[in-house]
Amino acid sequence: MELFQVILALLVAQLLALLLDRIYVPSITAYILSGIILGPSILGIVTDVEPDILVSFSLIFLMFYAGLNVDFKGLEGYIKEVLIMTFSGVGVTIGLTMAVMTYLNFDPMAALVVAIAVANTATEVVVVMLEYAGTVSDEFRRILVMASFLDDLLAIGFIALVKGSILGDPVSVAFEVGKLVVFIVSFLGAIYFIVRKMHRVIYPLIINWSYLLLLSSMILFGTVFLSMILEVGEIYGAYVAGLAISMLRLVKDPTLVYEVRVEELVSRMSTFLQFFLIPIFFIYVGARADVVLMFSATTALVLFLALTGKFIGAGLPFFVRKEFRLGSIMGVAMNVRGSLEPAVVLIALQHGIIGIDLFTAVVSVSLLTSALIPTAFKVITEYIEV
Repeated sequence: MELFQVILALLVAQLLALLLDRIYVPSITAYILSGIILGPSILGIVTDVEPDILVSFSLIFLMFYAGLNVDFKGLEGYIKEVLIMTFSGVGVTIGLTMAVMTYLNFDPMAALVVAIAVANTATEVVVVMLEYAGTVSDEFRRILVMASFLDDLLAIGFIALVKGSILGDPVSVAFEVGKLVVFIVSFLGAIYFIVRKMHRVIYPLIINWSYLLLLSSMILFGTVFLSMILEVGEIYGAYVAGLAISMLRLVKDPTLVYEVRVEELVSRMSTFLQFFLIPIFFIYVGARADVVLMFSATTALVLFLALTGKFIGAGLPFFVRKEFRLGSIMGVAMNVRGSLEPAVVLIALQHGIIGIDLFTAVVSVSLLTSALIPTAFKVITEYIEV
């Protein structure tokens, strides 16, 4: 995108975000909608929709921010519940989507990409949704956030699966997935050891805000650079860097200095990213979508499968225990999307795995669920305590 297009798009996006915030719609929705309005499908102001370095840079920071928002303490306390709900939600959504789309003669690889994308729950939007919500228990909040995090992690792994499939043989698929797993496990394992065993060494780096900012920058750019050298992919490096910094919350400190500093970093980083970097990526995604195809039968099908699969899958563990009210509310909450699924289908679109029709369908799912689910969840939690 040219500089004129970027500046105008950011102005429109932030104005729309301000207006939609009054009805509890997350800013991501406004950014995608701005791209659609300004893109070739409607006004034709943003006409350059080929990826450039600015879009790639904004995606890196989006993934970094997604990792920062993970609270590992929630995973420690509710690991069983989180794992069951995550795999149930993702499994049912992928299974249902793949079965129906394959039956309707969609290309199996394209169906898999769509299934992977719509099975995700957006952690960043979940965090915003909980801020708007009414009465929500700490247990429900932690399970919801951590389940959405594991959804993100599975989506990251599935992206590696898609990347390997592009190369065309099972060995390549296994190699790409294996390389990613080794990279994530080894890097996070090293960070976990440092956090648990060497907190006295890192304390001076955390207590000083300038040092923390420099340390975070070094971790981000160093990990992204390493992931590029190892040909793992820069988006994985950025996500792992965010997870690494988020792990500082695990340091046992009765004064809570580490946790407060990390929360302060996340808050300030959120302000900076929302200023222009994250909007750029979602404006670009919106501009790539075809507004005519948003009202097609394909979009309606993908939206139905996404909502139905996630509602049944995320609520299933509760339905089995006959906790129908809680299961229904969780099924609604886990249906919010908006972050990684556009990245998944964008990569697939650029490599010719899916067409513009399926890309637009998934973007439409992100747009509608990120707009409607937070409002629905706020209304529900104002009348029903969870």
